[in-house]
Amino acid sequence: MSNEIRQVWWSQPLGNVLWLIITLVCFTLRKRVRGDAEKLRTTQSIVALWHNSIFVPCYYYRYVIHGEIRMSMLTSASKDGTMLSTVANNYGMRTVRGSAQRRGAVGFIDMLRELREGMSMCITPDGPKGPRYKCHPGVIKLASMSGIPITPLRIHFGACLRMRTWDRFYIPLPFSRVELEICPQITVPSGVAGEELSSYCLLLEQTLMGS
Repeated sequence: MSNEIRQVWWSQPLGNVLWLIITLVCFTLRKRVRGDAEKLRTTQSIVALWHNSIFVPCYYYRYVIHGEIRMSMLTSASKDGTMLSTVANNYGMRTVRGSAQRRGAVGFIDMLRELREGMSMCITPDGPKGPRYKCHPGVIKLASMSGIPITPLRIHFGACLRMRTWDRFYIPLPFSRVELEICPQITVPSGVAGEELSSYCLLLEQTLMGS
């Protein structure tokens, strides 16, 4: 497993362009939040959402929820991850770089350190390469080892485009409706493994799917 972080000269400039596009589109959206926004704003948590819904959460956390707890986001160590890191950084968030394919162990240790420093952590449990809507065990292990609860987020898009990517990425159309639903927290006990770990993965999947 490589510990290399991949980037090319255009990764950050393109990330800045992407941030500007996201900001302009999100400014026009008819935004709504459902659930306990106060807890998300003021209480440390591990925020989990599907990879295809990451267009709006950074904007929401900065300008709609006005989070008091600083947020860090896990992004891959790929060139695409560098662009996403640039977007998150422009919204005042920190980032941790890593995935199962590259910097996995290092990224996990970095996430634990972020949580121990009082940060909240944002993770896409099916990212960065899927399968779509399948929870990888890393987020459950992180919650178990840190003692920090998971806050699942479901994002409901109105009029939107769907990209022809592995995750069928959502891009909301300007002036459309987007609702961020904050689901009840999931607390994972210390030392989960085996079937219990799998059951928590299934619980998170079902919560994010609304089933």
